[in-house]
Amino acid sequence: MREVRRAQGLSQGDLAGGDLSPSYVSLVENGRRIPGAKIARSIAERLGTTVEALSATEQPADRLAQRLGLVGQLVAARASQLAGDWSAALRQLESVVEQADGADQDEVRWEARWELATVLGRLDDPARHEAALRRLLDDPLTRSAPVLHARVAIELAQLLRAAGRLSDGVRFAEEAVRVTGELEPGRPERAQAQVALLSASVDSGEWSRAEELGAPLRAEVAPLPAGELRASALWAAAGAQYLGGHPDRALALLAEADELIAETDGVRLRLRLGRSRTLLALTAGPEDAADALVERARQAAALVATPGARSWLAVLETAAALRHGDPAAAAGHAAAIDLEAGELSPLDRARCTLYRARAHRAAGDAAAAEDGFKAAAAGYERAGAFRLALETWRELSAGERGGEGPDPHAVIMP
Repeated sequence: MREVRRAQGLSQGDLAGGDLSPSYVSLVENGRRIPGAKIARSIAERLGTTVEALSATEQPADRLAQRLGLVGQLVAARASQLAGDWSAALRQLESVVEQADGADQDEVRWEARWELATVLGRLDDPARHEAALRRLLDDPLTRSAPVLHARVAIELAQLLRAAGRLSDGVRFAEEAVRVTGELEPGRPERAQAQVALLSASVDSGEWSRAEELGAPLRAEVAPLPAGELRASALWAAAGAQYLGGHPDRALALLAEADELIAETDGVRLRLRLGRSRTLLALTAGPEDAADALVERARQAAALVATPGARSWLAVLETAAALRHGDPAAAAGHAAAIDLEAGELSPLDRARCTLYRARAHRAAGDAAAAEDGFKAAAAGYERAGAFRLALETWRELSAGERGGEGPDPHAVIMP
């Protein structure tokens, strides 16, 4: 149907006419809708052919062989990913995308582009990662299938948020939530989109909105099986609860999320959740429980000895020393915070800078503290976290952080 339409120079809108929608034509062409006999006859007549001709399944032998070859390359690329050979996977996927140029290869090309974006993310190439996702978002196959559309929008939202482009992250998360509204309840993409939007809302300072999103999210994930998605949803809801003035509920949700994620293979997510739970416990939880979580963070950092992991441990040690009223220890731990660690996102780098400034202030180094608070505020502003920047300026001008209300700098989102 697609080949005949294109050969005649017709658009999907031309073929749709007044009784069909262009999106329906797209779904039929992509094999996602099977028209009834009446509609099939109408489409065939508009194309000047017959239903039987449009239903022919034979493909030229060379085209079929080419398709099978592309599928084989895609399987090989997946095997390279499983083996951790990301460079080989990149080459294989780029080859599939380049060769899959026929209308009968749209699905293979889409899968290759999606996995190519994933590989670029693992290779830490954010510019090419973003470009690959934006190409996917413009793909007709993406636009015709809400599930595919949602996946790409969610991935873009997460990438841009991690890159410190919060306003763009919020926009794509909103697009993902809008698209997943068309899906049936219980689809994981619905929860993933809401987690992305809630997390971006918290980071960008839309805390009232985040609290409103929290309850629907918890209802959305209730029927989902235990795993990373459910843990991430509880974690995101915990951030909204804390900023809404409910620290006990937030800590309980983080503890539940921690139990769920302990059974998964997501090492990065487990580490980040552990930092989130520890920092919030040091800010608003019982002292003995917080100290136990700090000890657990020390053990985790010993196993994952990267610059980023060491810096995060130094932040937690700094927060613990400040809570115990030991400014000398706080200053010592703060000196170990490496703000140049490549694993830190722009938002996390600003947060680390702020904790170092607090340590300087507690130790009586007013000049270093002032420079630190100003640098943290500038980092937040560059990332689009203007509410956090404002809170930083307030803390600097007040000479100390007031004890009233939640500390937004202590909230680390998934």
